Amino acid sequence: MTNNIFLHGIKLNTKIGVSKSERAISQELLIDVDIQLKGNQIFKSNDISKTIDYALVESQIKQIGKTHKHHLLESLGEEIIDCLKKKFQFKKIKLKISKQKILPDTNFVGVILER
Repeated sequence: MTNNIFLHGIKLNTKIGVSKSERAISQELLIDVDIQLKGNQIFKSNDISKTIDYALVESQIKQIGKTHKHHLLESLGEEIIDCLKKKFQFKKIKLKISKQKILPDTNFVGVILER
């Protein structure tokens, strides 16, 4: 048995990109995060300490979005994962970061990191 939490479609406005012109203006990134919790307990109470608070995960991601200096989604993703690992106890994490309308014939580009 496994227990997971997820946040999908987090909207993060930030400056990121390889070129200076791309980093000159804020872009909206879409972030999905799936977290496998440690242990395999059955949740029979409303005790938030037995899981991870979604709002705190979102807050950490948004804070990184305000302060990072990354050019690549890959390194931004690594910072997000490192921060979440320091703040929360979990077994595995899958992080997907998508950018919209970067290539003319593609809706999204991005990265998926699993640790």
